Amino acid sequence: MPIVHVPVQLTVEHLIAAVKQLPPAELHEFEQRFAKWQKRNGTRTNEEAKLLACIKANSRLPAVDQRRYERLRQKHERTDLTEDEFAEYQSLLQQLEARNAKRLEALLALAQKRGMTLRSLMKELGLPSLKDAA
Repeated sequence: MPIVHVPVQLTVEHLIAAVKQLPPAELHEFEQRFAKWQKRNGTRTNEEAKLLACIKANSRLPAVDQRRYERLRQKHERTDLTEDEFAEYQSLLQQLEARNAKRLEALLALAQKRGMTLRSLMKELGLPSLKDAA
């Protein structure tokens, strides 16, 4: 295996120059391994993008439902809800809980993929910590 000299700070030009120095058999191996890495890295990026989209989509109810939920929640804290309002409130609360479960599953999967804790991921994404979540 030949020795390839590279400077301490690598640039694209340095990498290209180093790859050009490889003999044909090692160049072929490099191409195969790089293609495999690209495929794996691209898949990971797509998977992470899907998880991030799931996290975002399940962070709240649709805007109209979220506003209605907030109004009913506030009214419920101040006074009694009518039977119909309470049923609507319970339905919205169940939808919100289902979304939170999907969101948490996606957060856990993303944290695992990135090899980090859930708390660290939430901090990185600028999300409130679990103890702060309401």
